[in-house]
Amino acid sequence: MNTAIVFPGQGSQYDSMGQELCENYQIARDLYNEASDILGYDLLKACENKNGELRNTVIVQPAILVYSIACWEIFKKNNDVKQLYLTGHSLGELSAVVAADGIPFAKSVELVKLRATAMSECTQEGGMVVCFGLNGEEVEEVCQRLDTDNNHVTVANFNSTNQIVLSGHKNALELASIELQKKGAVTKILPVSVPAHSRLMKPAEIRFQAALQQTQMNDCQYPIFSCATGQLYSRADEIADQLSKQLTESVRWPKVMNVLINKDVDTFIEMGPKTILTDIMKMEYPDYRAIPVNEKNGIHSILNNLNENMLKVEETIHFLQACLRVIIGTPFKAKIDKQDFEREIHSPYQLIKQELKEMKEGKQITVDSHRVASLSQQFFSILTHKGFHKNETLEILKLSIANPNLYSKYLKINSFK
Repeated sequence: MNTAIVFPGQGSQYDSMGQELCENYQIARDLYNEASDILGYDLLKACENKNGELRNTVIVQPAILVYSIACWEIFKKNNDVKQLYLTGHSLGELSAVVAADGIPFAKSVELVKLRATAMSECTQEGGMVVCFGLNGEEVEEVCQRLDTDNNHVTVANFNSTNQIVLSGHKNALELASIELQKKGAVTKILPVSVPAHSRLMKPAEIRFQAALQQTQMNDCQYPIFSCATGQLYSRADEIADQLSKQLTESVRWPKVMNVLINKDVDTFIEMGPKTILTDIMKMEYPDYRAIPVNEKNGIHSILNNLNENMLKVEETIHFLQACLRVIIGTPFKAKIDKQDFEREIHSPYQLIKQELKEMKEGKQITVDSHRVASLSQQFFSILTHKGFHKNETLEILKLSIANPNLYSKYLKINSFK
């Protein structure tokens, strides 16, 4: 096995998430309808976020789980998914177990609602802070030095080399932030009141574990890796303990990725909203494939194409030039602030431009289809953020390429649908 499916956690939500999935895929509509019946409200409507619903963890957690499983079910129809590893970041680990058939979907919706409710009821005196610029050991040392029984602070998430999230009591977080800033770090208070992955979540862990233990589990169809320890598990009798104890333990994402890499995984496919885990992989592990699968980046026949169809560089250059012409020549139909413009428009545009330059200057006559598919995803994401629907983008791209045969070839290889 050389492919791992990774599922994101809370923080990957966005307004109207799931709408395009439900518009384009019956299986997604069925899952959202089933979840809505269980939850007692229209989940897709809540995801419009017209009244700030996506600031409420009790709504956000089911929203992310259902979205992720919808992507997975669609993905399964287009790919051979026999040989895979699965893991997830925090909440995403529950999505991974559901995808592996360890917990039935309907039951998982009940469980995720309970999980979110239990977490939200733990404490109103807690919060979380993200820290940039220091490594995990440096941040952990500060937390251990300041931590007390009544003023708790700990590392909640080791996300990457220099992105660490702290959790605990608000006063302790303030003290830790001051100490970390003195060491050269940049810290930012996150807009959450739940001190996830800290011992303040102990009541939630106990409650969630009890609910899991009363659930009929199945052996997982794929190996699952714990986001807290990197430990592999798959038996039904292991699930309750693994999923509940992560509520009070730190997420050690680099450790999980290193465990998978040591098992010769070279392709990581993110199954869920946004591209948070994909972006971390590209930053921390640039030599490995990282591919997002969602309504904005596409539900591609990725696994079937990874080792097929080396493309001609000359044709690929023509294709990428057409993509750049479309990016430059299309207006903004949607408002976008400066920060989002840099992240969602300018940075991916520069990436495509740089890749095109390297292809022109290189001596290769072929290029890996995966490389082209990844750049194509960046292109479609840019047009989406400019306010263009997928069908509009395809029509504009077709005109820009001007060669019907070449357009059809890239349409097929990249599975744009």
